[in-house]
Amino acid sequence: MGSIAGQVARLRGCRVIGIAGGPRKADWVTRVARFDACIDYKSEDVRTRLQTLAPKGVEVFFDNVGGPVLEAALDNLAVRARVVLCGAVSSGYKDHDYGTTPRNYMQLAFKRARMEGFIFLDHVPRFPEAFRELSTWAARGELVLAETLAEGLEQAPSALRGLFEGRNLGKQLVRVAALPS
Repeated sequence: MGSIAGQVARLRGCRVIGIAGGPRKADWVTRVARFDACIDYKSEDVRTRLQTLAPKGVEVFFDNVGGPVLEAALDNLAVRARVVLCGAVSSGYKDHDYGTTPRNYMQLAFKRARMEGFIFLDHVPRFPEAFRELSTWAARGELVLAETLAEGLEQAPSALRGLFEGRNLGKQLVRVAALPS
C-alpha cells in the first residue's frame, strides 16, 4: 500500500521519500518505483535522514508501520502536515505492543497537524475513478507493483510470519492450489 501511495503522490507531482527495510527494498523504491529517496530503517537513523531529506518538514506522511518510524516522522512534521494511518505492522498486532505509540503525539499539536485513519472501504464510490486512473498509469508503466508469491496453502503461516520479519517485497500473496474436480 505504501509503494502505491508514494507512486500516486509522485505521479501527482510530489517529492516522495520512502522508508523501507534493507538495501534490496530501498533500491526497489528508488530504482523501480522511482521515489526521490528512500531511507533504509535497518541501517540508517530515520529521524536524522528525514531532517536531511526534508529540512522544511514532512508535509504528508502515509504510515503503514507505526512504532519508531511513526515517531520519527512526527518529530519531523511541517506546520499543518497530514499523517495518514493505514497500518501498524511494527507492533506485530500483538496485544502488548499494539497501539502503544506514538509517545510524541503532541507534535501534532505543536505543528497544528492532523492525523487520520485511512480505510479503503470509506472510498467505495470512487473505486471506478481510481481503477481508471491506476490502470492507465500501470498500462503506461508509470505505476509498478511488487509481489512476493508463496505457493500452496501450507505456506500461508510462513508467508504471514514473513510480513512481520520483512521477508516480502510488496504484497505477500499465497497461491492456493485448485481442488481436484
